[in-house]
Formats: sequence, structure tokens, C-alpha cells
Amino acid sequence: DILRQQRLAEMDKAANFLRKVWLGARTRRKYLQLQREFVAAEDKIVVLQRYMRGCMCRLKLWREAVRTEEELWAAIEIQRSWRGYQGRVQWENMYEAMWRREMAAAMMQRHTRGFLARSKIGRTKRRLARAEFEKARDRFRAAQKMQALVRGVQARKRAKARLALATHAAMQIQRIARGRALRKKMWQQVMEQKAVLLTALARGFLVRARRRRLTAKVIRVQRAYRRWRNRPAEDREALLQKKVERQWKAAVIQRRFRQHAEHKTLQRIGVVALVSVH
Repeated sequence: DILRQQRLAEMDKAANFLRKVWLGARTRRKYLQLQREFVAAEDKIVVLQRYMRGCMCRLKLWREAVRTEEELWAAIEIQRSWRGYQGRVQWENMYEAMWRREMAAAMMQRHTRGFLARSKIGRTKRRLARAEFEKARDRFRAAQKMQALVRGVQARKRAKARLALATHAAMQIQRIARGRALRKKMWQQVMEQKAVLLTALARGFLVRARRRRLTAKVIRVQRAYRRWRNRPAEDREALLQKKVERQWKAAVIQRRFRQHAEHKTLQRIGVVALVSVH
């Protein structure tokens, strides 16, 4: 089979080559014949070419006119289609706007109706809930009043018992306090009377002691004055002179001491000023 296929391929290749050579020879022969005919009919061919060029020119002009007319018609059709499209779009926009307004109005109506219905139902529910709440509040207030009355009775009983106990205790405390205060007041009066008595005795003693001391001092002064009067005049002058000298010396000592104190104070102030400056 392989050899047979190879043989067939070689035969096919050889046949194709022969056909190619034969077709090439026939085509060259036809070409040469046409070339000879062309040379023989060159004038006719020139006339045909002239007529053909004129026909082609007229055909071109006609085609250009037709194309121009078609372009004009196409432009008009495009403009018409565009105007129609714009009109349809504008109408559709207007229709859509109207439809949107209608839908919006319908939606607003639907929402408004829903809101009104919900509001009505809500008010009804709130009214019913308010009525139930009022009933419950009335019951609660009644229960509160009953509880308050019971608690008031119980509280008054307890308060009355506590008040009685507190009153008894207060009376006992007041009785004890009044007794203690009375005893304290009586004791205070006794102490005041004894203090007055002691004060009177002490004042009498002090007055008598002061009188004795004053009398002794007066007697001493009288004796000193009598001795002074009994001295001679020269002794008294000498004693007065000594007294003046002692007073003068004392004044000098006091003046010197004051100067010394002022000097020390000035020195201390100067040192403090220097320290503060530094």
C-alpha cells in the first residue's frame, strides 16, 4: 500500500507538471495571438478606448451626481430621522416626566394614605392604651390610698405609743433635770453666799493690812523727815549735792548707754544692708 501510494503521488506530480507546461504554452500562444491582433486593431482599440473613456467619464459624472443626490437625500433622511428621533425622545421625556409625576403623585398619595391610616390606628391604639392606663392608674391610686390609710392608722398607733413612751421619758428626764438644776442652784447660792462672806473677810483683812502698812510708812516718813530737819544745814547741803551728783552721773550713764545701743543698731543695719546688696 505504501509503495502504491508513493507511485500514485509520483504520477500525480508528473501529470500536474505536464498540465502546467501545456497550460503555459497555450497561454503564451494566446497572448502572442492577442498581441498580434492588438497591433493590427490598434486604431480600433484607440477609438474604443476614447468611447470607453467618454462613457466612463459620463458614467463617473452620473455616478457622482447620483452619489451627490443620494448623499443629499441621505442627509435629508438623516436630518428627518434625527428630528423624528429628537421629537420622539422629547415626547418620551415629556411622557416619562408626566408618568413620573403621576407615579410620584400616586406614591405620595399611597404613602399619605398609609401615613394617615397608621396615624389613625396609632391614635386609636394610644387612646385605648390611655384608657387602659387610666384604669390601671385609678386602680393603682385606689390601692395607694387604701395602703396610705392603713399605713396611716398603723403609723398613728405606733406614733401614739412612741409619743406616750417619749412623753413619759421626757417627764422623767425633766423631773430629774429640774431636781438637779434646783439642787445646783441652791448649792450655787450657798457657794455665792460663802464666797461673798470670804470676799468680805479678805477685803477687810487686806484693808486692815494696807492701813497698817500705810500707817507704818507714814510713821517712817515722819521719822526720816524729823531726822532730816534735825540735821545741820551743812550736812543737808552736802547730802543735796551728793543727790544732784548721783542724778547727773546716772543721766550720763543713761546717755552713754543709749549712744552705745544706737551705734550697735546702726552697725547691725549696715551689715544687713551689705549682705542684701551682695
